[in-house]
Amino acid sequence: MDLELRGRVALIAGGTRGLGRAATLALAREGALVAPLGRDPEVVEATCAAAREAGAEALGLVADLTDVGATDAALERLREAHGAPTILVYAAASRYRIQKLHTVDDASAEAWLALDLEAAARLCRRLVADMMVARYGRVVLFGSMAGRAGVAGGTLYSMHKAGLEGLARGLSVDYARRGVTANVCNVGIAETERVLARIAGDPEARRTLERATATRTLTRPEDVADVVAFLCSPRAAAITGAVIDATSGAHLNNNW
Repeated sequence: MDLELRGRVALIAGGTRGLGRAATLALAREGALVAPLGRDPEVVEATCAAAREAGAEALGLVADLTDVGATDAALERLREAHGAPTILVYAAASRYRIQKLHTVDDASAEAWLALDLEAAARLCRRLVADMMVARYGRVVLFGSMAGRAGVAGGTLYSMHKAGLEGLARGLSVDYARRGVTANVCNVGIAETERVLARIAGDPEARRTLERATATRTLTRPEDVADVVAFLCSPRAAAITGAVIDATSGAHLNNNW
């Protein structure tokens, strides 16, 4: 099925590693002009090279999403080169430590909030006006099952992911009539580099994670990315304010 994404400009924040990179490449395969944004210039360029190999045009953007000036400069570079993006995928996320709320220091709490929620909302504020002018906009935010259920030692993580769901719903109410949709793609236990490193050499650890899913498999990043690409497409025009579970059924686990 042609997703009708050829030539559309997509900004993928956090689009150079893990699920974000998979989303970048899925959009590239559909013909979108992809602009992955990350902090490491070498990783950004490697992602762009992979996107070009898939036949897409790519522009790498280097910035820390919590740095307002650097992020705005990256957006301006994209606008000058290819026009305003009408697709935003927000895949950036902090590396949390599992710890009870009362033990989290202020600096960590503020840094996590800045990247996981505030930066996402700021990018939406920067881009939604152009999306309205184009009468086409797609916002896809990477969420988590933790956004709807408490996670031991992850109170702030749960709060931030729930906040992304609120952001998508609010955007939908205000802008869907102007052609702008916003959705959350919830991820469960995906087979990312980070997860694979954690369970490397420990078959039982892998089996434990697999047993938490209905399919008894870890979710492939490519499968999540295909869901994201669909949500970014004109084919998904009727879907907005939704939370899509691409979790291999892990959201059905009563422990969440």
